[in-house]
Amino acid sequence: MMKIPFTPLTHLGICVLALLLAATGCNRQKDAEIRIAYDVVWNGSPYEVGESAPDVQGRPVQLERLECYVSDFAIHDVDQGWLPIDTVARIDFSKDEAHAVLTIPGQGDRTIDGLRMGLGVPEDRNVDVDPASYTDPDHPLGYTGSAGLHWGWAAGYIFSVYEGRLLTEPNTPFTYHAGDDTTYRTTELMWEDPWLLECGGKDHNITLVLDAYKCLHGVEDTIDPEIDPETHTGNNLPLAIRWVDLYKDAWSIQP
Repeated sequence: MMKIPFTPLTHLGICVLALLLAATGCNRQKDAEIRIAYDVVWNGSPYEVGESAPDVQGRPVQLERLECYVSDFAIHDVDQGWLPIDTVARIDFSKDEAHAVLTIPGQGDRTIDGLRMGLGVPEDRNVDVDPASYTDPDHPLGYTGSAGLHWGWAAGYIFSVYEGRLLTEPNTPFTYHAGDDTTYRTTELMWEDPWLLECGGKDHNITLVLDAYKCLHGVEDTIDPEIDPETHTGNNLPLAIRWVDLYKDAWSIQP
């Protein structure tokens, strides 16, 4: 049998082939993460919970509490379509570091041009669930993590809280608490220029923005706190549904 002599060129060819194979079968050393920061604005302008800002009639509105659950995420890969990600986070807009983390399985590059986000707690984790059943009490749905956002086993979790007052004379307090599976909503955000979540590259950071003004003022509906000041869902379901429909359309992604 004829033997092929080993030469530096042959060795180089093997190295090149190995690199090509590695490139085509690239896998991350770890799963990638998309860190979603959350911010709040009022009618498109910077805003912080506790400040006052004018409503559509010019009356000063002061938000005192703004919190929500977000869950059932999905990212849109240009080639593979929607990829579901099982994450639940509690967002308190009065805190600077409010965020959620999406863990993306390490299977090569992804080109991302969309995000889907559930507003509330999924039906299978909502009612008839004991927060103490979570081994980590600080889990967003756990005993400590859900404090102030859980009505009880039968009623489940509070999906969103929007509280404050009209600084009129006298003050008009308002409270919008949405819960119950009928008030669960999904928002979908797409963008024209896809970004690359590169295999083996850095993780990605994005910011989602909630316009608190649009939570009361929409194209087809406006909630006036003087007329409709309160819903805890069960006591005023029609108002809770109006609130979540406005709230769903108040989200955007920071350019």
